[in-house]
Amino acid sequence: MATAFTALATFDDRPFFDKALRYGVQQGIITPGQLQSLQEGFSKGIVQIANFFGTAHLRPELELALHRMVNLVSLYLEDMSGGDMQFAAASLRDKTFLSHSKAGSDMLKRLHAMPDSTLIVGRSASPESQRAYLDEKTAADTISLAEYRSELAIRQENQNTIDFAFWLAKTMGVSRNDIDDADSLIRSAMLVIFVDQAELKLPTRTAFVGLIKAAKQAKAKLNEDRLKVFLKEAPTEFQQLARRAMDRFIERDLPQIRASSSTADKLLYGESGEIYFVRESLDEDVREYDRLVAKEWDRVTRGEADDPAVVATVCFFVATGFPPKASMLLREAREIVHIFRTRGFDSQAVIKFVDDHAPEAIREDLLKSWADDLQREAEEQLADSDPNWPDTHMDRALEYLRRTCRVAWKARRR
Repeated sequence: MATAFTALATFDDRPFFDKALRYGVQQGIITPGQLQSLQEGFSKGIVQIANFFGTAHLRPELELALHRMVNLVSLYLEDMSGGDMQFAAASLRDKTFLSHSKAGSDMLKRLHAMPDSTLIVGRSASPESQRAYLDEKTAADTISLAEYRSELAIRQENQNTIDFAFWLAKTMGVSRNDIDDADSLIRSAMLVIFVDQAELKLPTRTAFVGLIKAAKQAKAKLNEDRLKVFLKEAPTEFQQLARRAMDRFIERDLPQIRASSSTADKLLYGESGEIYFVRESLDEDVREYDRLVAKEWDRVTRGEADDPAVVATVCFFVATGFPPKASMLLREAREIVHIFRTRGFDSQAVIKFVDDHAPEAIREDLLKSWADDLQREAEEQLADSDPNWPDTHMDRALEYLRRTCRVAWKARRR
């Protein structure tokens, strides 16, 4: 194998390891015998790295392993020495080459283990993902010390945010297992603290409606004493994070809450871009939220919007120009069939009704169900266009409505 100097000469970008080694030899810090030991360690390391990522039996793999090893050693040396060539050269003299390579690899492994976002679920730190990360950062996409430190700072901030969210969850009555995003929990916590009379607990869906209503009031403002008391027992770093989070809430989130077009339902389930956390409660009336945010929908469906027959009934009434309701009489069914056969369904009326009145969380599913399933099936079942299978007296159409809708008549006896 070529000497260490010959091998390093192929790297025109002068990695830090190259600079430190040359400096050490030139200044007499590294003796010829120590240089030979370094080269032996270098050769062993290349084989180990090549086998870890692929195979040591192919020349391209060995050349890539050389590149990887120089990157790892350079990353560690520059970080631990702070760029001091004499200190770095002394480290090469006193420690094995493999220990330097392993130290650089450990730096990247620790970085990979830290969160790359404030999402708490869905992230894998498996050996496979770790290996892929090392592959990425030591091959074509070489990471410099400046890039490493920048990413380290970002990931450390993410970790701090997650730790703060866990503290808030514990303080405000939520299990950390119920959290999937730190930012959304922090945002909801700031909303609770901002609303002066609110109980210092993370809200349920119905409580969230009340919080938004209170925060919308122009006279509502932060009670500094309330925030201080809440943070009294918090670690210093969490107090600082809470102050920043509250400032961000007042600057960014509060104007959005107070916008005339904003509603609690839109903020919670719409596409506002900012997500809020709400906790599930077995004690909460499942209808209460719909009553608060979608009164007309709740009234029309009689609180039974989870019943497909009720939803179908409402849609057919709206699609044929009738006032919507949850149950269908036989005479109404005949009129619906007649109108459909005369002019078809008004699908846009269904879309508008859902957009205007249904809760945000179910609108997309309702519209998809109407367009993809209910409308298509009904147009086929209610039609009387097949001369080989006439339905002049609507028997077939009425039976379809009886099976599909919430109706007030029984099947005809055969």
